Amino acid sequence: MNTVQSYRQTSVSKDNLYKLRLSRRETERLSLRDIRCPYCGYLVKRVFSDVTGHKMVHCRKCKEEYPVNLGYFRRVNHRKRYDGFHFHRQNR
Repeated sequence: MNTVQSYRQTSVSKDNLYKLRLSRRETERLSLRDIRCPYCGYLVKRVFSDVTGHKMVHCRKCKEEYPVNLGYFRRVNHRKRYDGFHFHRQNR
């Protein structure tokens, strides 16, 4: 019973390795944002700032499954206006 299990790992092809490296370079300038379960607040996913659309998510804590519009869970930065002395937020 004290034996160590060995797992079979496949090698990554050169084409897939290139795509993985390219994807990493494309995401270096992007920020991550957290998608939390609206029912219990548990961290469900971490997505990059350029992600849009809908995603079906499953919370491992409360076992709920629901669609999420990623646009609703986005942080909005208010644009700042410089009047010569101070920065002001523009209310829209």
